[in-house]
Amino acid sequence: MRAECVCRLCGASDFSTAISLPNMAVTHTLRKTDRSPDPRFTLTFDTCRACGLLQIVEPISPDVLYVETDTYLTGFHKPRHLDDLITTAIAFEDPTTVVDVGCNDGSLMDALVRHGYPSVVGVEPNRPAAEVARQKGYEVHGELLSIAVANKLVAKHGAFGAAYVRHVIEHVGNLDEFFGALRCLIRDEGLLVVELPHVEPGFQQGNPAILWEEHVNYLTEPHAIALFASHGFELLDRRYYAFGGGAVAFITRKKALPARREINLAPQSSLRMVEHFVSQFARYRAALNAIVTRARKAGYQVAMYGAAPRSCIVAAACEITDSIDIVIDDRSEIQGYLMPGTGRRIEALAPACARIEKKLLCLLGVGSENEFKVRSKLVEQLRFEPVCISLFHPRNTLDSISQAARCLS
Repeated sequence: MRAECVCRLCGASDFSTAISLPNMAVTHTLRKTDRSPDPRFTLTFDTCRACGLLQIVEPISPDVLYVETDTYLTGFHKPRHLDDLITTAIAFEDPTTVVDVGCNDGSLMDALVRHGYPSVVGVEPNRPAAEVARQKGYEVHGELLSIAVANKLVAKHGAFGAAYVRHVIEHVGNLDEFFGALRCLIRDEGLLVVELPHVEPGFQQGNPAILWEEHVNYLTEPHAIALFASHGFELLDRRYYAFGGGAVAFITRKKALPARREINLAPQSSLRMVEHFVSQFARYRAALNAIVTRARKAGYQVAMYGAAPRSCIVAAACEITDSIDIVIDDRSEIQGYLMPGTGRRIEALAPACARIEKKLLCLLGVGSENEFKVRSKLVEQLRFEPVCISLFHPRNTLDSISQAARCLS
């Protein structure tokens, strides 16, 4: 570990390596042919011994990850919890001017307008996603949030009454600058609404789906609350959602900055959690690799249903990319491209099923709340019941593998 590397949360420089994943593709890079560029990276996840935060200390450049790469659009997932999130926030503060940081295709902005926010502005550095939001009529600033960008927005619109930041902070390389920009954007006593991946259940199960080259910070709830407090945001409420394998949202209010910025966290609990995650991940990888190998030897075709980043991470981390015969995804805009990390083209359901013979092991790389729909569609197309494995929390993958093993003939 280089001496100049410091923890983004507490500023310490005492790290230990938890997991290193070699030969990982950028999971938003959708290649058209085998000859298209296919950059690979080693992803190293380190733990700060001072505060226990798991993080990618030396991340891939944001220009590689966000600006030009294809991305999934929030609207495809139809996040059903947005109404609850927004109504929870407006219980504390009437709708007012609002900025959506990391607005993607404008799905949250649609919901904010529907709930009565009179003025909505977006910030989104990814060009394809930002353009979708602009086509809906929203003002979207195509830059990474910085203090300079925040000052520019405030000069044009005035300080905002609320900022929504959904699934962004885990991507941020400089938390101090980012929260400084948020403080510039939000008026005194205004609301900051943050949604993050709920990492604790993934840590408990050893599920590699919580890891991602874009997620440089793996904030547990205590880490998140300490982060907010250190930047002068008072916690008002929190909510839990099934979205994206598990999410936790925090409603906070902007207060005065503390006299001294301190992160007072005992690291022991977080360090134990990461150690448990590493050992459970080894079990997860071995079990998934073993059942895929067994299925192929028994004459099963292996399909991955869902080609989003979490599916790509699981396949690469568990070293099964070369064993996947078929990749299915319902998003028409990515069909025909190669699934990142593999040489397999992404197909629609019907043509993929036409190539499936009598036995199928299907890895369900979809949100757990949608698994029942996928199973029904598979049976309707195939006219037989495939053997399925749930890859993502809150389903228990090890239990799902054990059940699948009993079904393999």
